[in-house]
Amino acid sequence: MQLKRYQERVVAEVRTYLQALSTHRTSTPKHAAQEAWDEIAAHRPGLREYQRRKDGLGRDMPCVCVKVPTGGGKTLLATQILGEIHRTLLRERNGTGLVLWIVPSDQIYKDTLRRLRDRRDFHRESLEHAVSRRIEVWEKHEIARITPSQLASCLNILVLILASTNRETKDQLRFFQDSGGSIVQHFPPESAPARHKALLDRVTNLDALANDPERGEFLVKTSVANLVRLCEPCVILDEGHKAASDLARRTIEGMNPAIVVEFSATPNERNNVLVRVSGKDLLDEQMIKLPINVSHSSAKSWQECLALAHDRRKALATTADKLYRTTQRRIRPIVLVQVERTGKDQRDSGFVHSEDVKEHLVQRLAVPESAIAIKSSEKDDIEGIDLLDENCAIEWIVTKAALQEGWDCPFAYILVSLSNTGGKTSMTQLVGRILRQPFAEKTHVGALDESYVYCLRKRAAEVTGQVKQALEREGYEDFVGAVVQHEDAAAAAPKKTASMRPQFRGLYARKFDGKVYLPRFCVRRPDGGFEALDYFGHLLAKVDVATFDFDAADWDLSGALRESQDAFYRITLGEEPAEAELAPFAPSADTDERVVGWLVTQVADPSLGHKQTRTLVTMLLDRVLRRNDAVRGKLAWVKFALLDRVRAFVERNVDAATERAFASLHTEKRLQFFLECRECRFELPPTVEVRGLRNLTHDDGRPIQRSLFDFVPDQELNELERAVAFCLDEHPKVLWWYRNLVGPQNFAIQGFRRDRIFPDFVVQQQHKDRVPAARVLVIESKGAHLKGNADTAYKRDVADYFEQVGHRVTWQELAKDFSDQQFRFQVLDEGDHGDGAWRDRLRKILESPFRS
Repeated sequence: MQLKRYQERVVAEVRTYLQALSTHRTSTPKHAAQEAWDEIAAHRPGLREYQRRKDGLGRDMPCVCVKVPTGGGKTLLATQILGEIHRTLLRERNGTGLVLWIVPSDQIYKDTLRRLRDRRDFHRESLEHAVSRRIEVWEKHEIARITPSQLASCLNILVLILASTNRETKDQLRFFQDSGGSIVQHFPPESAPARHKALLDRVTNLDALANDPERGEFLVKTSVANLVRLCEPCVILDEGHKAASDLARRTIEGMNPAIVVEFSATPNERNNVLVRVSGKDLLDEQMIKLPINVSHSSAKSWQECLALAHDRRKALATTADKLYRTTQRRIRPIVLVQVERTGKDQRDSGFVHSEDVKEHLVQRLAVPESAIAIKSSEKDDIEGIDLLDENCAIEWIVTKAALQEGWDCPFAYILVSLSNTGGKTSMTQLVGRILRQPFAEKTHVGALDESYVYCLRKRAAEVTGQVKQALEREGYEDFVGAVVQHEDAAAAAPKKTASMRPQFRGLYARKFDGKVYLPRFCVRRPDGGFEALDYFGHLLAKVDVATFDFDAADWDLSGALRESQDAFYRITLGEEPAEAELAPFAPSADTDERVVGWLVTQVADPSLGHKQTRTLVTMLLDRVLRRNDAVRGKLAWVKFALLDRVRAFVERNVDAATERAFASLHTEKRLQFFLECRECRFELPPTVEVRGLRNLTHDDGRPIQRSLFDFVPDQELNELERAVAFCLDEHPKVLWWYRNLVGPQNFAIQGFRRDRIFPDFVVQQQHKDRVPAARVLVIESKGAHLKGNADTAYKRDVADYFEQVGHRVTWQELAKDFSDQQFRFQVLDEGDHGDGAWRDRLRKILESPFRS
């Protein structure tokens, strides 16, 4: 799996420390960790003073922390850092030995174990690749079976929960108890007390069953804890800030670690933070869903609050289905519902119970029971379930506190807190569960790139404050402003006013008083005047349904008829089962005439009047019935199949007719650009209102320089659009570029279809020294998955007309040499002629003269 840029930075900075540590361990082993830290700090002033640690034998114990927010891929980073450790500090082990992977909770334990044991999981693959060794993953109750040959031939990962080794009284902990099995092979035989004494002298903190020099009795415990101490493992410590107590620190130090690498979203003053990952790093790499939208819920009951979340999930699911049709990436939005009680004996106690919620979802909101899972200490409906599987049906997960830590599913979008107890801790811990971005990649569909919170009987300001606390808990202290309150639960990001940069407005200070205009298609009237191209008046008015290509409607409906008969058969039972027979059952008593009327109402379109629609449907059905005599009298059986065909027929033929009308206007030289016509021109406003968290910057952090406006919302651009923007921003022939927005108040081109085209970019070119050139480029960018589809082909057709009409047109009088302004509309496909070829095409367009 390709690492994100911040992950590559983390691995590189840890590698630098490990290399310095390896060098200093040779020269100054007693203080190697401190010396290496100081060497790094000399070049990185932000590092705090190193907190020295010693292992159970009093030796220098390197301990560093990586600060990474929730959702930042700590497990993947840990696999990469383990590889770096075995290539530097522990190089002599050749990728073998023992690793302790310590986690703070049961849920994180299960997830970590699953990821590391699944040979198809990319975390397991990453670790095997990083250490170039076979991997064995052990639980505490299994590790007694490990043999010396296994320790010497592969890398063994022992996954532990901190609490299982972290007690003042250890006598009852199996981790410290004397064990049998293969583990005894790692220790001298019981009959060799001298060897046991030598082992105790060498590793002084081993637990012993006998250590009596006077009697000469020496016997080391064959315990898991002693085996770990002998192996001097590398320790991966998840949620390192939770191991800050003296007891936890002593427990880890007592394992005699070669090195401890901690991961924490919120490290404290006792953690040696070597590398920091910010919330912005994750947002830049499309890892998280922000902003978080907090609903101003007016719900008076938990049932109403659930209904609001149900409506939101339904809307998200509809949007996700549309996205799937273009990207083939399935997103199934999941709602997390926090209740007050989950225990089987706690229902009917006046608190919101998980079973109450499930019952309401099924009975009142028509949610299938298979789509609801309960996660509690007593019941775990998601155990062993792959929530990302396309065949998984789960859409609602009801819990109290079982998902507070460790669990993450990128399909979780909505958090509903039905707790009315006034407590806020558990709710804030659950917020982190809805932050992860599906597929670690923005969908560039606003609603699917954000997350949502609904709370019962709490003021929005109070909830917002709690969510901000939650972001801080998850390591997103730099994004506490990414919490948005909204009245209607509509997706929203912070509003900003972007202004046209003064250095560009000053170039247009002559005739148009600093205003920037863009042309659109206009039509010459018979009286010699001009008017803006109107889809309905100039194009649709020319459509005559009688000219449609009815010969193309050669539809065979026999298959649809058979399917409808199969679908609507019913079983009638007599007294004996043997007498059961199939009897045809008509799905509707509608006559053919009524079906015709139904089709007319369903096909009704502003594009066509009622009269034209009825004429069209009648003509079509006349041809259909001649071709499909068996359907006569049974139109009701195939009416839905007919409806799909009729709609497609209408759309195809209306578009063809309006295109002919459009072409006719061009042939008659009535179609052209003309800026003096106020209705035909578009004025770029001096300010625009945008929504966004951050301004677009280059990948290396440099601010954009040639954008016409001073703020371009980063999250509004997909990867191709970002690449196009950066290409324009760095090209010397570009004076300014404008990221066009979608909406009635923004620049659009009316083509021969009803929906207007909102191009992605408008580019003003320049001569040397910021002198505007007489050329404007309008760009529509298309991703590789859209190359060749009908919409792209249509935009290419309009682009051809745009260029033919707009290659020379009177425009703003910038100076006497710029009375003729040239325009070009270019559709750039990401997949044209090979990856990245669009850059060459764009540069060629910018650098070559327009035709005159």
